[in-house]
Amino acid sequence: MTMDKSANKKTLTHNEWKTLILGATLFFGIIQRFLPTIQAGFPLNDGGMFLSMIRDLRTSHYVLPAVTSYNNLNIPYAYPPFGFYFARLLSDIFNLSEIALLRWLPPTVNALSILAFYSLASLLLESRRRGAVAAVFYALTPGASAWFIMGGGLTRSFGSLFMLLSLYWVYRLFRNGTNLELTLSILFCSLTVLSHPEVGIHTASGCILLWLCYGRSLRSLLHSFIVTIGTLLLSAPWWWNVISYHGLAPFLSALNTGSYGNSAWHALFSAVLSSQTVIPILVILRIAGIFWGVWKQKYFLVIWFILPYLVEPRSAPSIAFYPFCMLMAFAFTDALPAVVDYFQKRDSFSRKPEFHERGWLNTILILVIVYLLVESSLFGFRLVNTSLSIADREAMAWIQKNTPENSHFLPITGVQSPEIDPFVEWFPALTERRSQTTIQGLEWLLGSKFYERYADLADVQDCKTVACYHLA
Repeated sequence: MTMDKSANKKTLTHNEWKTLILGATLFFGIIQRFLPTIQAGFPLNDGGMFLSMIRDLRTSHYVLPAVTSYNNLNIPYAYPPFGFYFARLLSDIFNLSEIALLRWLPPTVNALSILAFYSLASLLLESRRRGAVAAVFYALTPGASAWFIMGGGLTRSFGSLFMLLSLYWVYRLFRNGTNLELTLSILFCSLTVLSHPEVGIHTASGCILLWLCYGRSLRSLLHSFIVTIGTLLLSAPWWWNVISYHGLAPFLSALNTGSYGNSAWHALFSAVLSSQTVIPILVILRIAGIFWGVWKQKYFLVIWFILPYLVEPRSAPSIAFYPFCMLMAFAFTDALPAVVDYFQKRDSFSRKPEFHERGWLNTILILVIVYLLVESSLFGFRLVNTSLSIADREAMAWIQKNTPENSHFLPITGVQSPEIDPFVEWFPALTERRSQTTIQGLEWLLGSKFYERYADLADVQDCKTVACYHLA
């Protein structure tokens, strides 16, 4: 008589395993998102223009202004305003400073998006346990959350959160078709459009792809039409006001900043092969996930990571990151065990253990979580240096108090990429003076000349003598 030793082993249930992995992911993901801004003591990198736009709503008593006061350039107040209204409301109700909100709201909202991503991944991967593994890559990939936790992440983080929720409810709408799913699809699609201009475009393309892969019925086509009309109506108070003030010019101008002239395929291959870690585990899983997704006919995920580069290349990497994480989880939970089973020559008729029941795979997953946490934390330390120093803020406060209101300044920092120069962006907001070297907001004004201006500003920052400062 023999005793089965495995009977004495305690194994976690599906739900317990999922809860453990998701809980650890949330805990470490929140730390990774909040630590840089805690250390910096000020919003990371950008957000200066958004500070002015939040304050403009106080001046206008919540009426959507025609232009923003930022940089005294009469820039159209054309940016989707949900984040600004939300911050303004919190500031007025709880007596919070706008700068504090730009510091804390972006990482808070981006942390919430971990749960939204998990929910969507669980649906598309048809397993909550796979969804939890996908959430690990989403929450802890080094640098992936950087642009969402910065000051300017006020709009980017809301856009990301609402996009994930939109795709979640639209997917369920195409599958089930209930009135609740229809209502929530309209709500979150509208909030996405009202949060970020580029994400609204990607959400629309994602919903079309969902219909092609999971809809294709008269009922889902009717629901798609209702969601489209409902989204246009709910977002109309914003886009109709902008058109009534400025016509279509600001929107047409902004389209010129979508990087459509660049090679989409080159950018796509660069994203696939991009290694955010010293050990290229993410690259390996990404490539394996793509091949496994094709093999298992997960066509939505495979097409979804390509689609953003064809629709709107500028923000494509952050959108393609969603299907990449799901494909990496698919490779980790399905392809890796399948390869091991093949080489172990398991009997095809015997029961194969679920991936979460494999001790070696759990050990690897724990090591991956720890490794990604270390790498993402090290990346976070670099973000601290993208914030304004106390000396910078004191200098701007002095300028605001001691110079004429119509003064023009030429801030020179030596940073040749205007979008990652916090001093140049925050200068107009904190001094309330005109900056000649600030690019933010000009996407709504310059149209096809935007990148010419961008190049000119980069050249100015590289000037060594007074003779080359030729800006008006």
